[in-house]
Amino acid sequence: MEVSLKEETKRERGKEHPVSALSVKLREIFLELGLDEIINPMVVEERDIYLQYGSEAPLILDRVYYLAGVDRADIGLSNHKVEKIKEIIPNFNKLEELKGYLRRFKEGRIEGDDFVEGLVNELAVSEEQALSLIEKVFPEFKELRPVPSKKTLRSHMTALWYSTIAALLSQKKYPLSLFSMGPRFRREQRQDSSHLYESTSASIVIVDENFTLEDGKKITQKILTCLGFSNFEFKIKGVTSNYYAPGTDTEIYAEFGSQKVEVANLGYYSKESLTNYGIKYPVFNLGLGVERLSLLLEKAKDIRELVYPQYLHIIELTDEEIISTLKPCQEPATPGGEKLVKELVEKCLAHKETIGPVEILIYEGDFLGKEIKIWVYNWDMGKSLMSYAYLNKIFVYEGSLYSLPPRDYLKKTTEVKNKFLEVYDKGRESNLSFMDLIMKKFIFEIEKTLAKGEVSLDIKFKMIKRLGEVNLYISDYVNNYITSNNKKILVGGPLFFGLKALLS
Repeated sequence: MEVSLKEETKRERGKEHPVSALSVKLREIFLELGLDEIINPMVVEERDIYLQYGSEAPLILDRVYYLAGVDRADIGLSNHKVEKIKEIIPNFNKLEELKGYLRRFKEGRIEGDDFVEGLVNELAVSEEQALSLIEKVFPEFKELRPVPSKKTLRSHMTALWYSTIAALLSQKKYPLSLFSMGPRFRREQRQDSSHLYESTSASIVIVDENFTLEDGKKITQKILTCLGFSNFEFKIKGVTSNYYAPGTDTEIYAEFGSQKVEVANLGYYSKESLTNYGIKYPVFNLGLGVERLSLLLEKAKDIRELVYPQYLHIIELTDEEIISTLKPCQEPATPGGEKLVKELVEKCLAHKETIGPVEILIYEGDFLGKEIKIWVYNWDMGKSLMSYAYLNKIFVYEGSLYSLPPRDYLKKTTEVKNKFLEVYDKGRESNLSFMDLIMKKFIFEIEKTLAKGEVSLDIKFKMIKRLGEVNLYISDYVNNYITSNNKKILVGGPLFFGLKALLS
């Protein structure tokens, strides 16, 4: 019997990204409309921009990313370098082979990520020696600089449609109904709520003498209706890009909810730009920005938060959710350790008012097959064994963390209780107390000490200022939530006692 992946992993279906989900939906719509899918290249030659835009090309190129490559320097072998090589590899006798290897690298016959492996195999040196040669003998590798090329990353899908259409027509394929989806890159001045450096284009071209602008409007309405838009309005732009024929560059507005918004752009490529590629047929083009559409469909306000929620989206956490994530940093790994924690906490609390300096034996007996003794002690003359924070419990209120003693324990009732009265009344109290957390850490350390074969352990607890000092763990995403929302972490207080053990 076949078992599904879901049954094997016992996991719920994963959550899809809204932009990817919309891309999949658009792809299915295009295929149902009879359009053939094409993967257009992402690298565009600069000359293509001039062929398409003419005199407007320099302005378009201002927003594109040029590609650069590292210039492989001509690396020679001076006497000084030979001496350094022999310091690293005393018996090295393959200088001619090394010269040939470096020459082949310069000529591009050896890939950069294969360079070290090639040195090891061809020159019979160790990997460590090969890396030392690069680091100490050939500083040229550190001085490599990128050299710009005439190649660019596509800033719009149109830049590749011309060459694609020309290639297919040369194969006598006509008429053509095509679509392509993929990223485009634009050198925006900045990323903000409506601009990204990278976005997804869903682009259609139809090469057919009998396909009219009205036909183009109809297919556009079909696509957008499937997405939930209605009441379309087509506005011809007064000033158009050079690659569109005059009077055809059209913006499409649609109703979504209570708004009228721009959702797409269509038009016919200009005869002049088509002639530059030897294309004699009219070419209709429809372009859709997937992120733009997704922003509307998801009713989001910031495109960065929609596309990259891992960087900008601030999660909302309830006090109950925060409490559920809190736990000790370290705790006993054995059932006997957990049992011992409870016993030691009770013994400590029984002696909490004993005046120091004092040392009290609170456990003597077997633990993990060893005879151990545990003491609680205080070093302050005239002070109680433990300062008042030992009873502190962790509270969460409106996203902030507090460590507070039981409200009926405080001696300075008015000042302290009134300050945190709202936390006591409305906050959520966890089951984590300072004493429990401290003792779990201490028993964890005993288990670790026994595993290492050591015989003693001594830990002092003074003024608690940080969560780790009291063995309280808070996850990164909860910490980010607290700090990003200007909440507080007020966990601390005086303890001033110690725990020590002898492990025989």
